[in-house]
Amino acid sequence: MLERLDDPDLVSVIVPAFNAARTIDATLASALGQSHRHLEVIVVDDGSHDATGAAVARLAAEDCRLRYIRQPNRGVAAARNRGIAEARGTFIATLDADDLWHPTKIERQIERFRAAGPATALIYTWCYWLAPEGATLGYAPPLSHEGWVLPQMCLGNLIISASNALVRREALLAAGGFDETLRMAGGQGCEDWKLYLQIAERHEVAAVPEYLVGYRIHAGAMSDDFAQMMQSRGLVESQFLPRYPDLKRQFAAGRAILARSLAMRAFQRRRYRMAVQLLAGYPDASPRLAWESTGWLLLGVGRRLRRAMRPNVAKPA
Repeated sequence: MLERLDDPDLVSVIVPAFNAARTIDATLASALGQSHRHLEVIVVDDGSHDATGAAVARLAAEDCRLRYIRQPNRGVAAARNRGIAEARGTFIATLDADDLWHPTKIERQIERFRAAGPATALIYTWCYWLAPEGATLGYAPPLSHEGWVLPQMCLGNLIISASNALVRREALLAAGGFDETLRMAGGQGCEDWKLYLQIAERHEVAAVPEYLVGYRIHAGAMSDDFAQMMQSRGLVESQFLPRYPDLKRQFAAGRAILARSLAMRAFQRRRYRMAVQLLAGYPDASPRLAWESTGWLLLGVGRRLRRAMRPNVAKPA
């Protein structure tokens, strides 16, 4: 039975999917298994050429709250916007097709909305990192900024990922949804950060300080295109800086933080030249940040060289 359209607590979960057959079952199970039962789940298949559609159809036959929409490949922002246009809920949550939710994620966010009041338009929660096979790799920083968070949001995506937020539908629509033009400009990757900046301009934000989202890390993800991620951030900054010149230092510091974070990942993937380029590419960073980052990189390179020069002595079984 479909949820009532007049249900003030109805949550629409938007799942953009592209070739997600390997993970979509677990992702949708975590959405449909929420303790908050008043929800609909809309999967927008962005032109997949694997078995994503068949997997969703199988699950939709078992739960009428699940809907499937297919469109030609237009990018993750367009897929999310299509789902939002089809949504009926008072609240909107986006969930990437390889991420997982704790069963109480939506319930805890709805409770926080009730306590926060009408001035709050977005509730976020914390996430932890998952390996491709599902093992926990670590935890995102436990940030709990609330209220008017625009200065903190200028440093970077305070929400961390698009799977973390629950947003009032009217606020999301007033902000214009996810920016589809970033992809056309070669700067896909920061669509969610831009949306949250736009919401933080107009509304208050609150947090549920619990690790309720599993964010899957795997090679080939959009965030692994390091040059594109920096390009995407630059495009978003260029749109906000003229409106907030007094926040220039926060934007510059955030650019340096992102460059350092991407450099660490590039180094882990043995893309050393890219790591050096990222560390050298933020002149607005503080000297301390630059020295710490460069020192970390050189230390890591030294350790790898020492390991490579060790004699190859066979170990006993």
